[in-house]
Amino acid sequence: MKVYLIGDRKLFPDEKAFLEAVETALKAGVKAFQLREKDLTVRELYFLAKKLREITKRNDALLFINDRVDIALAVDADGVHLPSSGFPAHVVRKVWKDRFIIGVSTHSLDEAREASEWADFITFSPVFHTPSKGKPQGIEKLKEVKESVKCKVFALGGIKLENVNEVLPYCDGVAMVSGILAQRDIEGVVKKFNEILGEKP
Repeated sequence: MKVYLIGDRKLFPDEKAFLEAVETALKAGVKAFQLREKDLTVRELYFLAKKLREITKRNDALLFINDRVDIALAVDADGVHLPSSGFPAHVVRKVWKDRFIIGVSTHSLDEAREASEWADFITFSPVFHTPSKGKPQGIEKLKEVKESVKCKVFALGGIKLENVNEVLPYCDGVAMVSGILAQRDIEGVVKKFNEILGEKP
């Protein structure tokens, strides 16, 4: 996977529109999707995850659940994505071995180094300006992280078609929310990202 899509249902008028947008992105070539809806109850999250498991399966894409290992187990997700302040990656690895692909959110070089000991990949953010995410880390910090860790690195934060080429030398892929889901032509944008990143359909 080179394009890692992170969900945000609040970008859409209702759940149906959200799910349709996710499926459009997957059909266009996105290979991995992360469910991250922190305001939902466990019950609501479970039923939404079940729907997304069906969508990802029929589009041959990976499903990651943010933070909630129990939900990931319940819906047979492919992976878990752990916040830097969440469940420790080494515990997930110790208890569940290779059951899950493990991703971890990181925001500093120290966090990245620690997470890379146990994670299959990390996201490093924010690379570029993103509303409410604080000061951008920049390309040089992304480069430093990539050179310092053992696992794959996904650049996150403000990634767009206009700037994606700037990060490519220093990461294994890109993660985004609005860079895909907030676009009018989701299918077209995904295909352009995949073309730039060399992701096969």
